Amino acid sequence: MHDHPKFRGWWPRGHPDMRSFLGVPIVSAGEIIGAFYLTEKRGAAAFTEEDQALIELLASHAAIAITNARLYEQSRELSVVSERNRLALELHDVVSQKLFSLMLTAEAAGAQLDSDPAAARVQLDRLRALAREALDELRSLILGLRPPELERDGLEGALRKELEMLARIHGVAIELDVDGVLATANGDVGERDFAILRIAHEALHNAVQHARAKHVTVRLIVLGDQVTVEVSDDGIGFDPDGAGVRSRHLGLTSMEERARELGGRLEIHSSPGNGTTVSLEVNGVG
Repeated sequence: MHDHPKFRGWWPRGHPDMRSFLGVPIVSAGEIIGAFYLTEKRGAAAFTEEDQALIELLASHAAIAITNARLYEQSRELSVVSERNRLALELHDVVSQKLFSLMLTAEAAGAQLDSDPAAARVQLDRLRALAREALDELRSLILGLRPPELERDGLEGALRKELEMLARIHGVAIELDVDGVLATANGDVGERDFAILRIAHEALHNAVQHARAKHVTVRLIVLGDQVTVEVSDDGIGFDPDGAGVRSRHLGLTSMEERARELGGRLEIHSSPGNGTTVSLEVNGVG
C-alpha cells in the first residue's frame, strides 16, 4: 500500500482502465488491521478531499469497533480460563479428596472384614456417607454448570433448590428472602435468569467454601423491570481491592464478566473479619 496512511491515487495492478480509486487504512495502535477501498466514483472523474475525509472518519470508527470486539473476545477467553481454573480447583479440593477418602476407607474395610467384622461395618457405614457426600458435591458442580430446574421452575425455584442442596452439603444455614414476582423465564429472559443464577452460585460457593460462613442470606428483589440478587454472609471477609485477590478468588472474574454481559451492575462489599455482600442489579428486563 503506497503513501500510508492515505492511498488516494494508487491504482491496483490489473486495472489499468480504472478511472478513480480511494483507499484508506483502518489503523489501531499504529497497526494496519484492515482497509476501505472505493473505486469508480459515480458522477465524477475522481474522489475529492471531502470524500477522503469522510472515509477516514468511517475508518476511525471501524478501528474502534474492531478493537472493542477484540478486547471483548479476549475478556471472554479470560473468563473461560478463570472458570476452568475454578472448576479444576474445586474438583481437586473437594471431589478428589472425597474419592481418595473413599479409597482409603474401602481398603480399611477390606482389611478388617475377616479379623474384625464389627470394625469393618463401621468403615462401610463411613464409606456410604463419603459416597453420598461425593455425589452431592458432583451434583452441586453440575447444577452450577447448567441447572436443569431453571427451565422448569424458573429462577426462584432453581435458586431455592440450590440453597437447600448447599445447606445440606456444607451444614450452613442459608435463608432465601423473595420480594416481588419474577416473569416466567423464556427466550432471552431464560438466558438472563441462567446468568443471574450462575452469579448467585459463585457468590454462594465463595461463602460456604472459602469464607467459612455460618449463616448466609440471599435476597431476590423484583421491582418493575429491575431484578436484584444479594448474597450476604457472616464469614471471614476479604479486601476486594487487595493485591492478588483475583488469583485467590477465581470466581470474582467470572461474576464480573457475566454481569457485564447482562448489562448489569455487580458490587462486592467486604473487609477482613466483617463478612461479604455480593449484589447484582439488572435493569430493563422482564
